[in-house]
Amino acid sequence: MHPSRRTGVRFVLTNLSDPSRLSDFSDWYDTYSTAITVPGYLANHVRFENPDAGGEKDSPRFATIYDIVSSDPATAWPDTEHSPAYPTRLFSDRRASLISPALRASYALVGSQLQPGRHGPVSGIHVILSSGGGDTERQHHEAQVLQTGLFYSAARFRIIEGSPEPAEWLEVFETDDPDPRHACLRVTSEMPSASQIQLQLSESFRLSGNDNGA
Repeated sequence: MHPSRRTGVRFVLTNLSDPSRLSDFSDWYDTYSTAITVPGYLANHVRFENPDAGGEKDSPRFATIYDIVSSDPATAWPDTEHSPAYPTRLFSDRRASLISPALRASYALVGSQLQPGRHGPVSGIHVILSSGGGDTERQHHEAQVLQTGLFYSAARFRIIEGSPEPAEWLEVFETDDPDPRHACLRVTSEMPSASQIQLQLSESFRLSGNDNGA
């Protein structure tokens, strides 16, 4: 899913304020995401969905990942948001009120792992937001998850900035399983506990219908 030159991600969790207007939500969000995908800063955008989510802050329905490719990932979002091309006009569209953000944050890439062998395109992800602990502990845990064969990629990121109260760490596991929720649930049930890590969110999402070829 991600380019090899990725240095971080802009990670956004959102809910839909009116569930009956999913099409309007998707149209607006896709237009906005395309507009802020600026070469040299944000390389692409891919949205994922958990249709079983409760739609609250701790049970978000949508997760969007924008790959940061600038050499300094801390500058990517400020440069995008303050660019003259930033699509402020879209916020006057009434459909913008359908967007209910749960988290908006930028994270720097710390490390990644790839399961050997061929794999298909991403069909879903499992996301972990946490604080405390260290990189080594997470690296070992990710290797254990990949050994199950249910996920082919794992990446971990550390916070740059975000709101409200973003977790210190973001981990993203990618799967090509035709039933990504099944794969995610199986691995989640087998994940070992870590006393030094304070879990804030552990959620699974399937690929939404907006993949832009990233």
